[in-house]
Amino acid sequence: MVHRWRCRHCDYTVWSASREATATNIKSHIVEHHQSQLSDDGIQRQWACPYCEATGQHHDRDRCVTAFQNHLFDHVTPLLESGKHVADDISGTGSVLVLGKMESTGANNARIHFLSPGDIVVMVTTNPAKRLRLLNDELARWPASTIIITTTDNPLAGVEDIDFTDIPLEIVKLDKKLGLGGLGETISRVIQEYENAQGKLSVEVDILEEIIQTFDIEMVFKFLHALTGRLKQANALSHYYVNPSPRDESTLNILKQVFDMQIAVSGSTFVSKP
Repeated sequence: MVHRWRCRHCDYTVWSASREATATNIKSHIVEHHQSQLSDDGIQRQWACPYCEATGQHHDRDRCVTAFQNHLFDHVTPLLESGKHVADDISGTGSVLVLGKMESTGANNARIHFLSPGDIVVMVTTNPAKRLRLLNDELARWPASTIIITTTDNPLAGVEDIDFTDIPLEIVKLDKKLGLGGLGETISRVIQEYENAQGKLSVEVDILEEIIQTFDIEMVFKFLHALTGRLKQANALSHYYVNPSPRDESTLNILKQVFDMQIAVSGSTFVSKP
């Protein structure tokens, strides 16, 4: 669970496990809405609060802006909530596009955030050892069922030190030549096996970037539309990871229509993206 703050002026929402990080993002954001309340007479930088009669001034511009940010933050602090989950904004189920570097602290924090409520965890990934290591190191307990769907030849290479004897782990090996249709059918079969089981279903898809690079946009759109629909039908929370490079910007703008929510991740902070 994390802290959440929603802006009253726009669609901006920030989540973070760190209250300090949340506050930093709030201060940076809220001052952007009130730039007109900052003025400069050539000698001093001044601010006037849009919510009350308070004013301030300083010779140093940065100190003036900081003072203004801190004052504005005092007004919007009541909007800061705790004990929230990103998926609360989509009623706990649906699809989330996670934008950030694939192998980063931010992406791993997002993975744990979305996987931790899951009793049944499905991960579609080419890095199964890293994902299993993350679950082992970061979760308080293993899920009731963990299913890895991968093309990796030796998916447990690198995690030989983890004792999986009493861990309910299933490995589904994919043919590397399998197309999108076959991939979708495989995921659907796995979901069908577990969707009537008790507990929350969380599905991580790590391979969106590879899919975008391999197939044309129309095929990818149809695949994601069908997959997200199937997972939503199963009341699953699905999360898809991609590093938004400039060359893929136009493609992502099209694909974003498929998802219920998009967030950018950095460190312990998640920010909503329109």
